[in-house]
Amino acid sequence: MRRGLSSLVVIVGLGLLVGGCFGPVVRPTADFTWCPDGESGLLAYRFISQSTTVPNHYIDLLRWEFGDGTVEEKYPWEVVSHRFAEEGTYQVTLVATDDRGVSGTVTKEVPVIEAAIIRSWQLTLGWPVKLTGVVENRLSETLDTVTLKAKFYNADGVRLTNGTVEILDLEPGEQAAFTITATEHSSQIFYATVVIASFTTDCPGSPIWPERDAPDR
Repeated sequence: MRRGLSSLVVIVGLGLLVGGCFGPVVRPTADFTWCPDGESGLLAYRFISQSTTVPNHYIDLLRWEFGDGTVEEKYPWEVVSHRFAEEGTYQVTLVATDDRGVSGTVTKEVPVIEAAIIRSWQLTLGWPVKLTGVVENRLSETLDTVTLKAKFYNADGVRLTNGTVEILDLEPGEQAAFTITATEHSSQIFYATVVIASFTTDCPGSPIWPERDAPDR
C-alpha cells in the first residue's frame, strides 16, 4: 500500500518536472501589409507577410483567408495577389505556420476601393478625333503610373483603332486631365470608350523570409 503511494508521488513529480522544463509553446507572430495591385485588376490587392517566429526557426506556410469566402495557401516566397469582386471592407486573416508545425493568427480590416477612377470624359469629333477627360487618385498613397486606354468605333460598332496615355506621379486625391488622340480613321470614328487599363504604386514592406538563404532552399 505504501509502495503504491510512493510510486504515484514519483510519477506526479516527474510530470511537474517535465512541464517545467519545456514551458508554454511560443507561437509565431503573424502580421502582414497590403497595397492595391493595379497590374492584376482594379480591385486586386497584393498581400505581404511580415510574420516571424522564434529564433532558429522559420515560417514555412501561409494560409490566407480573404473575407470573401476565398482561401489560399502559399509559401512565404510566393507572390500573393487577390482580386475582390466589389468594393468594401474585408476581414482578412493570415495563419502563419512555422517549421515546428506551430501556428499564429492575425486578422485585419482591409478597405478595398478602386484606386483610380475616371471622373469625366468627352469625345470631340473632327481631325484628329480627341478624347479628353479627368482621372482621380482615390488612395492615400501616390500612384506612380496610371494607364488609360481608349477604343474608337465607327457608326456600325466596329472598332477602328485604340489609344493610350500614361499619367505619372498622381498624388493622393489629385485629379489630372488627359487627352487621347486618334490619329488614324478620324473621319470614320463615331463614338469611343475609355477605361483605366492599369496602375502601379509602391507596396509597403517586403516579405520576411529568414530561411531564404538556407543551403537546401
